[in-house]
Amino acid sequence: MHQKFSHLRVLRLALMGLVVVLPALSAQGQSNVRSQDYFRDVTALAEVLGKAHAVRVVCNGRNDQYWRSYMLRLLELEAPYQGGLRRSMVNGFNAGFSWGGSLHSACDAEAATAEKAYAAEGRDLSARLVQANIPGASALPPRER
Repeated sequence: MHQKFSHLRVLRLALMGLVVVLPALSAQGQSNVRSQDYFRDVTALAEVLGKAHAVRVVCNGRNDQYWRSYMLRLLELEAPYQGGLRRSMVNGFNAGFSWGGSLHSACDAEAATAEKAYAAEGRDLSARLVQANIPGASALPPRER
């Protein structure tokens, strides 16, 4: 599982774009009012990050904090203060981590397949968040198959 997969690079780029671009809404004078779709999708993204984190911990050990660090950055930018959104995101990440850990107790082909699926799901959620919340944002690169 130490091999770098292209789908992980794509997801990483999508998440980096999301983390960098979403806060720009405030800077551009856009409304800070967030839709229910935003809350649903950002919480689902946190859950997917938790699942991906669980797989990496199973395969690489507890010192691998790769996806958790993305979650921390997402929290810092999207929900820096205590409140409902932050609580939902943290709960989503923790639920994803628990669920992923219970499904993948060994680093095997099934875990690698699951990580690919989580990467695709995270990329799709990131793209949906960008398209729905950032007018004129360029499209994310197409998903690699």
